[in-house]
Amino acid sequence: MLDFAILGLLREQPRHGYELKRALGELGFWQVSFGSLYPALRRLEKQGSIVGARGNGRRRSYRLTPEGRAALAHMLEDPHDGEGSERGFQLRLAFLGYLEPDLRIRVLEGRRSALVEGLLTARRSFLGARGSRTLDRYRLALMERRVHATEADIAWLDDLIAGERSNATGT
Repeated sequence: MLDFAILGLLREQPRHGYELKRALGELGFWQVSFGSLYPALRRLEKQGSIVGARGNGRRRSYRLTPEGRAALAHMLEDPHDGEGSERGFQLRLAFLGYLEPDLRIRVLEGRRSALVEGLLTARRSFLGARGSRTLDRYRLALMERRVHATEADIAWLDDLIAGERSNATGT
């Protein structure tokens, strides 16, 4: 996921390590250490996805290569990348604007489908547990919260999908 985030941020503009570290934190996913960031940058550079050049002083500025753009597009379009994990999907969503509208809709619909499946499971678990004498009210409340949160996420995705479709048709 770190490679994905780096490629997405460099798609916006070239950046040096300190800028990338700050921007990764601003995405809200994690605070990355330089001990993780610089090996990832070296790995991406070795793969040909980014290129680094010395700027002022000792700082290297990194920019995306055409190979890096293609790798990012593949990560964004891959239906199995990020749909299973909330954090993975959020990272994808942060850079979804780089895809064509029909591909954005496909990604959003894929996530929605995964959430609908999870909602069915959560509802069954909650309804089955409501009659249990072994679960206390706090565990039941947690299960109910999962149902409501998933319903809210599906409604939010429905709004995003409707907006995408509206923009695609020009209405």
